[in-house]
Amino acid sequence: MRHWIALCLCFPLFAMDLSIQTGKEEGEKFSILHLQNAYPFACNAINNEFGETRRIDCRIPQATKQTLSPINNAHFSITGISSPQGYTITILPKAKMKLIPLAFDLSKETETFQGSIRKAKHWSVVGYTYSLPLITMNQTPESGINFPINIKKDIRPIVGGLDLKGNPIKIARVQDVTDYMEMKKAYEAKRYDKVLDLSTNALKNYPKTVFKNELLLYQIRALHHEENSEKLIEIAKQFLRDYSSDPSVAEVLAYIADAYGKIGQSVDADYFFDRLFDEQADSPFASLGMLYKAEQLEGSGEIKNAVQLYQKALETSKDVPVASEAAFKLAQIELNNGNTKKAAQYVDKIALANPNYFKEVRDNAMAMAQTFFEKNDPKTSARISESLLNATDKKSPEYEVILKALGVELAKADKKSEALKRFNEYLENYKYGQFVEEVRRAKDSLFFDEGDKNSTKEIKKYDELIERYGNDSVGKKALYKKAQLLFKEQKYQAILDIESDLYRLESTEYPETNSMISKSAIGLEKARLKEGKCTEAMTLQKMYKIRLLPEWDEYVFNCELKTTQYAAAKKIAQSHLKSKSIAERQIWLSRMVKTQFGLGEYKEAIKGGEELITLLGVEKNPPLNDIYRTMFDAAQRVGDDEGMIRHIKSVESAYPNDFKDIERYTQMVSLGLKRKDEGMVQTYGRKVSALQDRTKTYTQSPYIEFTLAQSYQNLGKDSEALSVLKTLNKQKLETEKRARQQYLIGAIEQKLGHKREARDAFNASIKADKTSAWGKLAKDALGLL
Repeated sequence: MRHWIALCLCFPLFAMDLSIQTGKEEGEKFSILHLQNAYPFACNAINNEFGETRRIDCRIPQATKQTLSPINNAHFSITGISSPQGYTITILPKAKMKLIPLAFDLSKETETFQGSIRKAKHWSVVGYTYSLPLITMNQTPESGINFPINIKKDIRPIVGGLDLKGNPIKIARVQDVTDYMEMKKAYEAKRYDKVLDLSTNALKNYPKTVFKNELLLYQIRALHHEENSEKLIEIAKQFLRDYSSDPSVAEVLAYIADAYGKIGQSVDADYFFDRLFDEQADSPFASLGMLYKAEQLEGSGEIKNAVQLYQKALETSKDVPVASEAAFKLAQIELNNGNTKKAAQYVDKIALANPNYFKEVRDNAMAMAQTFFEKNDPKTSARISESLLNATDKKSPEYEVILKALGVELAKADKKSEALKRFNEYLENYKYGQFVEEVRRAKDSLFFDEGDKNSTKEIKKYDELIERYGNDSVGKKALYKKAQLLFKEQKYQAILDIESDLYRLESTEYPETNSMISKSAIGLEKARLKEGKCTEAMTLQKMYKIRLLPEWDEYVFNCELKTTQYAAAKKIAQSHLKSKSIAERQIWLSRMVKTQFGLGEYKEAIKGGEELITLLGVEKNPPLNDIYRTMFDAAQRVGDDEGMIRHIKSVESAYPNDFKDIERYTQMVSLGLKRKDEGMVQTYGRKVSALQDRTKTYTQSPYIEFTLAQSYQNLGKDSEALSVLKTLNKQKLETEKRARQQYLIGAIEQKLGHKREARDAFNASIKADKTSAWGKLAKDALGLL
């Protein structure tokens, strides 16, 4: 008597399906393991000296990030391990087992035969204790003819599972299982929108499905990839609440912590990171969580703490992709900090352990390779490019770009034979490519003894000679001739761009070299002064110790003032203060005052400003009215209240309703508070409010509204105070400020006898920030209404 216990467990692994069926024949239990893949794969049985199978290894050539958790039942022990060659599944017996290839589909095939099958899409392993169940294995004769069996006229029907009486078992198709499997296929295809649709519909239609935890988990994964942080947080909370002991808790903790960080809620992010690191420290997702937290720290400027976490993730993670990402992040940081050598060490780790990782971050990897190249480390640059090239389809547009870059990097690294190989590959495969000329010149520059040695005065020809002969005597002469031509055409920047190359020329053989460089620096500084590019002009002046004639004093002064070089600007201004021309003295006196103010010499600035105001009384010069602003600012710095009052009136007269003076008017409000001068507070408070309303720029809010409202209340003008406070309704305020505003409105409404409006305002204050002092005052006030 034989019968089945219809129990089937499925373990999907990337493109492969593993399933275990158990049954009983003649009272003896057995198990059948099915391994099915989309492509043929090999399984090898290892027998002992008695012909009994003691081990089976099945090798799938496709690499995968997924791992198979160990499986054990009464007959098998199944494990999986990843390697560069693919994935290996090992089956060990608890008693006996038999490997059987299922090479033919009897519902479709019309011909079968018996032979040695090395690869198949479907293998079965039967586990048993004493006797092989279900089938009888006959010994194949050593000699004979192996004819195929033709069953074209009588194809065997597929019956399916049978019950204990031998009748077919009718099992209705369960839609939630179908949806679940479709969802997993969509996730593997990276169709995350379809994952969300299928899982949402399945949860809606089958709320009690046994796959609920898996459906929620795949929703979380899809939302993580789509960076929908808020929705992820909502579902992740439900998962952690309902499935606190699920094996995927660590993964969910990593994703929810990352999501909170991305929406700026660092406190909540830290809570889930702490749970992940404390409760799931042994999980691979703990290392992934370290990456997420490090990225958040890096984004907030905490580079040192980020580096520590990246290093910890690199040192502790057993997950190669996670370790690779940590190493890449560390390499980026070290490059930005100028530690090229240390950055290269991290790149070497990735290139050795997981070179395909560079393909996953192609754009950043290419940028990193370029940075190493620019920092004179072409060897590391070439390692990155070579890894990228090996992982890139030759038909893709990126292959051409990377191939060219690799050749140039190898050439600079002095690996001439390898560089020549890459340049030849480019020229053979991209005869009309976008880098053909660049590659040809780079190829020529590898060997100085090739090509024509004729020279010419044309820059293009000089460039060809320099590229072809480099530091050879012909290349040096071409460089010198090129510099002479550039100087003649006043292309000073181009000369300074090759300055370091020119300095390597022998002065006896090329005597004009130093003169061309210094004159180019002077000419370029004058050009930058005229263009108003002050930083560049001042850099040139300092670098080349340039002294221009007095006719350039105005340009130099303005740039020194603009770049806050006040001491140097002051020296220039002093040399012009004794000019016989009143207009010129006015201008330079104004400039002198600005330098004194910039240097913090406020009393001297006030003294000079008074002199300038006297001169302006003799001879008007409206462009110099800015002196009143400087005088006000200087008076404010030295605490001269009367001076502030005097000069603000001059500012108002010279620049009526100018938004540039809004901070000065705010300072007058503060001065009014200090002097308890309500008129001053209200006058300049209204000016500030008017300027803000006109420009829709509220830089002084809500300080100015709170101050102005209090001033009105001090004089019993509650209605005016209420109106001012209500203008804040249209502005975006911090919660504490909003709570204060609404409380003050409620207090005034209560004072005016408007109980309903007061109650509404107090409630609004509590709603804005119930933990603030204003929210608590509002709560107390409500109790008194």
